[in-house]
Amino acid sequence: MTLSKLQRQRIVKEFAVRHNGRYNPSLFLAEVKEVGEKHPAHAWFEWDQSKAALAHQLEQARAFARDLRVTFTVTEINGGKRRLKVRESTMPMVISPIQGRQDGGGYVLVDPKNLSHQDEHCRQAAVGLRAWLGRYADAVKHVGHSTQPIEELAALLEQRALMDAKAAS
Repeated sequence: MTLSKLQRQRIVKEFAVRHNGRYNPSLFLAEVKEVGEKHPAHAWFEWDQSKAALAHQLEQARAFARDLRVTFTVTEINGGKRRLKVRESTMPMVISPIQGRQDGGGYVLVDPKNLSHQDEHCRQAAVGLRAWLGRYADAVKHVGHSTQPIEELAALLEQRALMDAKAAS
């Protein structure tokens, strides 16, 4: 069963109101389990312990590789000016291409020289920035700043990924 964000907001708010304005995931899960199928959030959870354990272990396997990085050297030569700039850069050691995720996808070991890997990294960076904006845009505005630079950066990353993909084909 799929619950909309509005339905989940209502359920979480009702729970928090009954618990001094706090949403405690452990208490919430215990309540859903105790109430059983009559609880509106019951179908959201996997109650088969074997399936739930496997899902948790898959998330642990993702987390095992999530923060690993590969370090590489980038050499930039600026036109005919004979100016050379060398810098060290990093990117995730493995990436999960967005396109293959619905089919189970998995992760690909990154090759920093592979333009399609760089494109995917840019695409995922843009998705991450847009997700961050979705969560924190109002906080940025609250402290008197604009989200425009972040929006421009996300657009630049998307544009770069598209340009490199076209150049590669």
